[in-house]
Amino acid sequence: MQSLKRYCCIFFLFFSPAAFCTHYGTNISYVLKGKEPSSLHGYQFMLNYDPERFQWRKFNIYFDGGISHFWVTDTPYHTNITIYSAAPIIRYTFRKRGPILPYIELSIGIAYMNQTYLGDRNLGVHFSFQDRMGIGALFGETERLSMGIHALHYSNAHISSHNSGITAPIVFDLGYRFA
Repeated sequence: MQSLKRYCCIFFLFFSPAAFCTHYGTNISYVLKGKEPSSLHGYQFMLNYDPERFQWRKFNIYFDGGISHFWVTDTPYHTNITIYSAAPIIRYTFRKRGPILPYIELSIGIAYMNQTYLGDRNLGVHFSFQDRMGIGALFGETERLSMGIHALHYSNAHISSHNSGITAPIVFDLGYRFA
């Protein structure tokens, strides 16, 4: 009985709202401009997890995972690809309070591609890295809404002899965080 009380105390100490507040959210992104290949189009649907315990001053680390679907319009073969990814994201928010909180963020994560070709680009292997860099803002006193622009790149970092990669320099992003 004593050990049960101890485990309950530890559980409530580490997982109570007083210890840290956790936010969950979702982001939907759309490619506005593709570069590699130039006829790249697509969207992303990401779920994110933002524990407050990974905040330090104006820096924050949160995690996202999701699915991306891209397609090209200039070839009749290998016209689409689906990518599953997970990544930690480091965000720097310029202000701590206010109705609009501008930020910059940077991320390097892992990804799995369902194909190794997109159009005439040989991506090498199914495993890839997802690199992302962006700017945006959180809106409202509860910081639930976000909007931003980011650049996105997938590459296998020369794990394979083929490493064409996928690059979208302008991706529009809308997000919503649940309490």
